[in-house]
Amino acid sequence: MQSLEKFINLVEKTNEKIGKASAYLIFVFMALMVYEVIARYFFESPTIWAHEICGFIFAAYIALTGGWVLLEKGHVAVDIIYQYFPRKLKCFADIAVSITGFFMFGILFWQGYKFAWHAIKTNQHSHTLFAPPMWPVKIMISIGALLFIIQLAANISRSVIDYKNEGGAR
Repeated sequence: MQSLEKFINLVEKTNEKIGKASAYLIFVFMALMVYEVIARYFFESPTIWAHEICGFIFAAYIALTGGWVLLEKGHVAVDIIYQYFPRKLKCFADIAVSITGFFMFGILFWQGYKFAWHAIKTNQHSHTLFAPPMWPVKIMISIGALLFIIQLAANISRSVIDYKNEGGAR
């Protein structure tokens, strides 16, 4: 059990650090959008790169903060019935939902990896005038899915421990 607790703590610390660091990407995104607006409307000199780079930054922001949001239970949850479950049933429901998410994000990781590998092998670029390489943003899909998967594994482990401890509080 102690090694399981170490795994859970490592995953939670990793997702928390990556999530908090990645959350600052939103400020980079906002700064670039402000720059684009000023360049476009005040200096009549729009950029060819700002919107696409902002899309890449936003994709990284979403992908890299997902595991942290899961850790903090920040995703939308409909707990109108769940709130009335006894503790053991809540643990069982958490395990079932996490296993379902595990398979879904496993597929996302696998497909994201295939897309990223294809982009790297073929030196894929976007079809815009700016034409940046696509592999960085496609790799973010797999990294984000992996962070989500390891957080789901930690959640399953935590729920199993809670279930074995008579559904103890988290």
